[in-house]
Amino acid sequence: MEDLNYGLKVEIIWFDQDVVECQFSCSNGRFSGVAEIYTSHEGFSKMAEAIKGFPCGASDVRDLEFGTFDPSHAGGGVRLHLYCTDSVGHSAIDVKLRRDACKGLGMPESVALKLPVEAAAVDLFVTQLGSIDTEQIGATALLPMAS
Repeated sequence: MEDLNYGLKVEIIWFDQDVVECQFSCSNGRFSGVAEIYTSHEGFSKMAEAIKGFPCGASDVRDLEFGTFDPSHAGGGVRLHLYCTDSVGHSAIDVKLRRDACKGLGMPESVALKLPVEAAAVDLFVTQLGSIDTEQIGATALLPMAS
């Protein structure tokens, strides 16, 4: 996580014709974690589409899940809960990560943290996700935490 200050980073670490393995890294300065997940080559554009336009109002909420939270399957899992923290559109993301060896959230090899984010940073992240080259190891998308 040396390139990550505070925020959420997605990086391609392996791929074949069917799936992409990526690493989700997150840190809010107090807590941090890393999980490797498998997704389809279309997974990032689907993620971008699900987040696009957030927040569109004070009651806007988005929930996404990638990978698996089933310990009987290979790979880890990532859950993102995007929401507004007040009536003027200040936003945050609750991130839950589960590594492959983790039996369940709250167990060793899992983390849950909150990242305050700005709408402009979410828009840039969506653009990065939508154009990420899933056949380029090291390709990244970064959502920085708001100050």
